[in-house]
Amino acid sequence: MKAYFAVAYGGNEKSVIGDLPDPVPGKNQILVEVKAVSINPVDYKVRRGDLKFLSGSKFPKIVGSDFAGIVKLVPEGVAGFAPGDRVYGALNVLMGRQGSLAELAVANADSVRKIPEGISFEQAASLPVAALTALNAIRRCRVKKGTRLFINGASGGVGHFAVQMAREKGAVITASCSEKNAGFVTQLGAHHTLRYGENMTAGITGKFDAVFDAHGSMPLRLFRRLVKRGGVYASTMPSPARMLLSLPVKLLFGITLTSANMRALPSDYAELEELVTSGKVVPVIDHVFRFDSVAQAFELAEKGGFRGKIVVVI
Repeated sequence: MKAYFAVAYGGNEKSVIGDLPDPVPGKNQILVEVKAVSINPVDYKVRRGDLKFLSGSKFPKIVGSDFAGIVKLVPEGVAGFAPGDRVYGALNVLMGRQGSLAELAVANADSVRKIPEGISFEQAASLPVAALTALNAIRRCRVKKGTRLFINGASGGVGHFAVQMAREKGAVITASCSEKNAGFVTQLGAHHTLRYGENMTAGITGKFDAVFDAHGSMPLRLFRRLVKRGGVYASTMPSPARMLLSLPVKLLFGITLTSANMRALPSDYAELEELVTSGKVVPVIDHVFRFDSVAQAFELAEKGGFRGKIVVVI
């Protein structure tokens, strides 16, 4: 099969499209003919070696987490799927496991979902990591009708889903983004937008019930000023040092620090699918790349500045 894989940790100079043996499904796994893959920050971080203590030193290493495709082989004893089913999900690429940027991939049957009618391969591939992360963030931030919510990084993969989900909950949303994306974020449901920069929050009056930091880059001094006592700060990048501050921040300022990473229970997927099939949440795909242009997809993902998601079709 053709695959995009790293031969060593690094950037595009260490990754190639080449031939690798077809994967063979193991116990409780199915073989999927991959049609689309979306690029997430975790993918280029694994490729660079940022997470090498988790991703291991085994090469070649196929990168990519999200996928959508068609079931090709269902081994005996695996129930719920048949060859030809349209499916999607996310692969765990840590501990030496192979990713999804290939013509074929094996996936644990209990982590694969059938694609609902009316959703394309590209749309399905854009959902798992980013949309389930956003869904968990909205849950962790305890968003309900009237919640004053600040979303930092509202136009990206996770952020654009979070804005829509918070809107459906009835939150009052303030969102940060670049100047060019202000209109886009407003259309998604933000009531107020702030431009990135040193003085981003200078004009804010009052405090928020919750801050969802989709960028994961907000300093302590800033979210401490933004979140009210009894409120929540949720981050997609909860560093060990930050989490060590959880107790003192809770005791001193009454703010709960929490992580907002992907949760992928069947109930989470079911809730997400209802939101998407009903049209309440719409995945926005800014760029679609052919497989032979996957290096360009990674360049754009690392550079940033795009709206929503980046997808590679195979």
